[in-house]
Amino acid sequence: MRLWYTAGLDQVLKELNASNEGLSSAEVAKRQEQFGYNELKARTEPLWKKIVEPFRSIFILILLFAATISFLSHAKLDGSIILAIIIINTVIFYTQRQATERVLASLKKHSEQVIQVLRDGQQLTLSSKLLVPGDVIILTEGIKVPADARLLHEENLYADESALTGESLPIRKSIGVLAGEKQLYEQVNMLFQGTYVVSGSGRAVVVETGLRTEFGKIAQLAVREEPKSPMQTKIDFIISRLIKVLAGVAMTVFVLAIIRGIAFNEALRFVLAMSVSAVPEDLPIALSIILVLGMRRMAKKNALIRSMKTMEDIGLVTVVAVDKTGTLTKNNLKIVEGWALDPKTNLKEVAYRSLGDISTVVEPFDKALHAITHAGVSIQGKLIKSYPFEQAQRVSGALWQEDDDRFLYLKGAPEHILNLCKLSQADHLAGQSQLSALTTKGYRVIALARAKSSETLPNLKNLESLNFEFLGLIAFADELRAESAQAVREAHEAGIGVKMITGDHYETAFHIGTALGICTHKDQVIMGSELPPGEEELAHIVRTKTVFARILPEQKFMILKALKKNDITAMTGDGINDVPALASAEVGIAMGSGNDIAKDSGDILLMDNNFSSIIKAIAEGRAIYDNIRRVLFYLLSTSLGEVLTMIGALLVGLPLPVTAVQILWINLVTDTALVIPLGLESPEEDHMKRPPRPPKAPILDRLILTRIVLVGVVMAAVILAVFAYLINKGYPHEYGISVAFMMLVTAQWANAFNARSERLSIIKRVRTPNYKLLVGLGLAVAAQALVMFGPLQGAFKVSELSTNHLLVSIGLPVLAVLATVEIHKIYARLKVERNQY
Repeated sequence: MRLWYTAGLDQVLKELNASNEGLSSAEVAKRQEQFGYNELKARTEPLWKKIVEPFRSIFILILLFAATISFLSHAKLDGSIILAIIIINTVIFYTQRQATERVLASLKKHSEQVIQVLRDGQQLTLSSKLLVPGDVIILTEGIKVPADARLLHEENLYADESALTGESLPIRKSIGVLAGEKQLYEQVNMLFQGTYVVSGSGRAVVVETGLRTEFGKIAQLAVREEPKSPMQTKIDFIISRLIKVLAGVAMTVFVLAIIRGIAFNEALRFVLAMSVSAVPEDLPIALSIILVLGMRRMAKKNALIRSMKTMEDIGLVTVVAVDKTGTLTKNNLKIVEGWALDPKTNLKEVAYRSLGDISTVVEPFDKALHAITHAGVSIQGKLIKSYPFEQAQRVSGALWQEDDDRFLYLKGAPEHILNLCKLSQADHLAGQSQLSALTTKGYRVIALARAKSSETLPNLKNLESLNFEFLGLIAFADELRAESAQAVREAHEAGIGVKMITGDHYETAFHIGTALGICTHKDQVIMGSELPPGEEELAHIVRTKTVFARILPEQKFMILKALKKNDITAMTGDGINDVPALASAEVGIAMGSGNDIAKDSGDILLMDNNFSSIIKAIAEGRAIYDNIRRVLFYLLSTSLGEVLTMIGALLVGLPLPVTAVQILWINLVTDTALVIPLGLESPEEDHMKRPPRPPKAPILDRLILTRIVLVGVVMAAVILAVFAYLINKGYPHEYGISVAFMMLVTAQWANAFNARSERLSIIKRVRTPNYKLLVGLGLAVAAQALVMFGPLQGAFKVSELSTNHLLVSIGLPVLAVLATVEIHKIYARLKVERNQY
């Protein structure tokens, strides 16, 4: 392996057959053929594990056991049908998994990293996966290093390599040659894939890509597994409890059946049918489809979700702490006014000089200044040094040589610059008065100043020794996004607080906060300098304040910590300084235009930087949670109805009302046709007018559990009553089974419409039609017709029903199930009015 850090720059370029101007397009094509894409692919799960995965499910294991018992009991037809159902279920699982992987892969493409690279002597922007050894890349603050590279040039460049080496402090990089064998953290002239440039800038030549990078070698050893989300854990808990209860009930029922004198084989088949009826086989498939399609819908709304856990957490959010610039506004600054203390001052020239090196202009303020000053300004003198923005002083600037003198030009926060300048009382009041006039209009304002400086300062941290002259003010307008005010109103209606965090002046922040409905009076606005140091006091302050002005990055993190004491908080960010807050927030929302390190720290990547997209994501998260509750209610209530029907028959001395194969048909065909559309149900009109649910609230609350029991009891009671009547009237057992089978199916058809809303009646909910559910119902009806009247009649051991009994088997369970739930919904609405639910 070549130790690139031991070679000089000329030697490195020579060995790579590269140059400071980058590779030619022809050479790039050759190397892409040789080296392939610059991608990291973790070691994938072995094929055999993917094949056996569905058979690790407790549901499939129960079905396999049922098939085995059927064959041992010489019920070969039943066993064959169960095996066929297992195969169909497995095919559905594989199909769903493949579709899920395709969706996730397509979402991943949206967040691919782009990089600045020199090719054919020109600077291009392209996907990092297209890099090849020999490419010269441009490094800027916040960038994620896309490949292993040897540094060619640097300006105060520091890299965070903690993800690779464990070193917590940023490493100062340099271009000098190193001797001897060095550890990764000692290779200061190298940059490694997956690490970050946290400050400074530079250029580097790529030496290794893809799995040949240091990170790539590690990636080959890792199998990435998505951790279980809280909701998945809750559902797993429900299923495990269900299995335990089922095992206990099955053993009890089997013993009772033997005591009653039922033959061993018949008792075993009875318990088998009951066990099959209790298993909601469609649940895992339905949940996966709901969550993956939810992720895709969010992506279409410009919110890329990093994990399943985030899908749940976003629906729990009670407070959104949002950056004003670029999220609530368009961050498209335009200069609208300029004011000079001395009318003779040429503000254009001063502003141009304060920019420094215009080749590195990236900040919105600087772009707006450059747009208006670069033409028609004759600049004399020489630029000595450019100074980046200094957070503590809130200024940036440039040092110029003008004839025999050197002048340091500053631009930045007006209050800081006014305090830095030595002004008469009258001039100071004039500056303050003009500043107030501009900020109360909602403008963002910077001040300009200059001072003679005989020495070249290393940075802008200590400026008090210089005699600065105040020159004037420039006002910028940043247009509000048209949809921001409406999104704030929707957040408030949903019980979600909105906190605006900005580095702007107090008056500017108040003006914009008022325009958006975030604040109504100045008591709700606080300056960063006014934040108390104590945690308890700060926690109280952040609950009462909604606008935070002149906030420093470290204060943003303090605000987040205080908010988290009482709220589930989502916080936005786009820069290196936002990383601690993004990582610590329950839901970190990184801007699509932000730095790579910020993007990688967020749970959600907001592609359009738009606040309204955050509210849409919260709405989608709530809708997904509601749909999972719908699916659980539907599957568990119908499964309970089937189990109680079986147990009830045993307790009252009736024969088996339905067979295991018939129940499997119901669970696979009827449930699958209806449960997936239920999981894609559109949200109710008031779902964003309800307060956020408590994070520790059970997924099945008392309301739903009560309804599950009611539906199960009513289903069983109605079916057993009709079945008992037919048996007592002398109808053949097979005929009674046929009626009970049909009644179970139609009860579940009706129950699907019950599940569409927890509190709204069917009549109101029908105004928002679910066409997918209607299609699913059509398929279920057609499939049932094949069994009851078609070629599958013999296989499922059903008899053709008389017209009267067919009408009873359809109408009675439908009316009973619908009426039961409608009455319970009325009761639930009354409870809500009394605040008891």
